[in-house]
This record gives sequence, structure tokens and C-alpha cells, in this order.
Amino acid sequence: MSDDPQWNAALDPRFFDGRVLVDLLAWDWNLSVSVVGPSGRSKSGFQGGLIYGRDFKIQGRVRAPGALRGKSIEITLSPFGPKVLFGRNGLKEIGRLNVGAPGQGIDFAATLMLPESAIPSTATSLASTWKHLDLWTFEETNECARISAFSFSAAIHGNLLDWANGG
Repeated sequence: MSDDPQWNAALDPRFFDGRVLVDLLAWDWNLSVSVVGPSGRSKSGFQGGLIYGRDFKIQGRVRAPGALRGKSIEITLSPFGPKVLFGRNGLKEIGRLNVGAPGQGIDFAATLMLPESAIPSTATSLASTWKHLDLWTFEETNECARISAFSFSAAIHGNLLDWANGG
């Protein structure tokens, strides 16, 4: 980093390596509950044989990089509990970005891990404020990329406008 107050990291093209900006179009918060059959009973069962899911589903459109502009993306925010570990002794990613399967109707699908404690603020912010999602990827292939970070925002930061608008 520079000590120069006018320094702008976004002027370095490497700043955008692995970065994807998504405009959020719609979202839903699904709740599914089912009884786990006898063969499925394990530690994954919840409350005496019930299992449930509370994933957020978000539809979006890729805004940047320009090569992907206009592509559709479906994002799943998957809540996880306090026992999930990250880093040296745990998971090395917080999500995955995949190319959509033919006939699926979407160009990309992403799964992002969301701390359970963030569920209420996520629902409130999706409903009221958030309009964009930044994804930082690594180990990209033709089929998928791992996600190292993500960030929701109400507006695109001024330093990113040229990139976001195809400039």
C-alpha cells in the first residue's frame, strides 16, 4: 500500500484478478423440513429425526468482469453452525462458483457459506439495502472456482465504477 492519500488500488489491473461483481435481482428464503428415514439417522438428524434447511436463494446478473457481463447466476447462501472450522485446520474456502449445467437455465451457480448468526441481518439487508455482491475467487478452472471472500453492498464503490460499467 502507499502512503499517498490519492493512491487508488483499483488502478492496478491485478486488483481485479479473480473478482466478480453481481447485481442482485431477486431473492427468496426457503425453509424445508423433513423426517429422516431409518437409514438416514445420524448426527445430521435434527430434533429426533427431523432435518431442515434454511438456504437463501438469490438470482443475479454478472456485472463485471466485462467478459462475463450479463450472464445469469443463482447464488445459494447456506447457513453453517459454530462447529465448522476454517483456515489451517478447517475449510480453505467459503464457497464455490460453478458453470451452470446445460438445460439448467442459468449460466453460473454459486454456493456461499453464511454463519447462522448472520441469518436475521442477511434477511433484513437483502429486503432493504443490498443490491450488489462481490466475489473473490481462486483456483479457477473452466468449470468452477473456489471463493475466498464475498461482500454484499448497497452501492458500488467509486473506485470500482469504471470496471463495473465496462470502462
